Amino acid sequence: MPMAQTKAHNLRKVIIVAITPSLITYALAIKLSAMAGIKGILVIRDLAQTCDSALGIGLISNLGYLLWIAPASIALFTAYGTPTNSQHKLKELLLCGGWFSFILCIDDMFLLHDRYIGQTFLYVVYAIFAFLIVFRFRDQLIKNGGEIFILAATLLAFSILTDKFQRDIVDILPVKYETTQIFEEGVKFLGISSWFYFWWTTSSKFIRKAASHEGR
Repeated sequence: MPMAQTKAHNLRKVIIVAITPSLITYALAIKLSAMAGIKGILVIRDLAQTCDSALGIGLISNLGYLLWIAPASIALFTAYGTPTNSQHKLKELLLCGGWFSFILCIDDMFLLHDRYIGQTFLYVVYAIFAFLIVFRFRDQLIKNGGEIFILAATLLAFSILTDKFQRDIVDILPVKYETTQIFEEGVKFLGISSWFYFWWTTSSKFIRKAASHEGR
């Protein structure tokens, strides 16, 4: 294919795959927000800029979003972009983990479990999905640091339980609500970090094995 045709093909592809969906998303966000009585300028500006808040406000929460989306990006890129060879089951695990991480990121960013969807319902769905991952991919988990997956899931579950019963904890124990909140978010942050580490290392092993297979 001549270079000019290649460049034209690349431009058409980026318009279809990236620019058009982004433009639709941008327009819909402004339109729907206007219908809800929210000014367009408030939709496009950074939240810290709008609220004139200091750098540290919401820092841990923002880092948490990055740690959620990172394993989603890594696992999905690895699964879709790397030759499978004989690693079909591990590829399925990466796809499940990548999309699960993406859903958890969206939930955490937009507070779906707090404001829009029942908290208990979502937590039960997440727990069931995590158990299904363990059940279906137990062999792959054992070979790829499953203890890290269990640690991450346990920390996140402990954070959820603390969040669910923190008012009862405050009533029973001589601790302030702020203290339980700091503890809950701390455990959650450690859980997200462990979750990120598991999918990062698992994706790395998948890529190395695929590369060694291709090199034979």
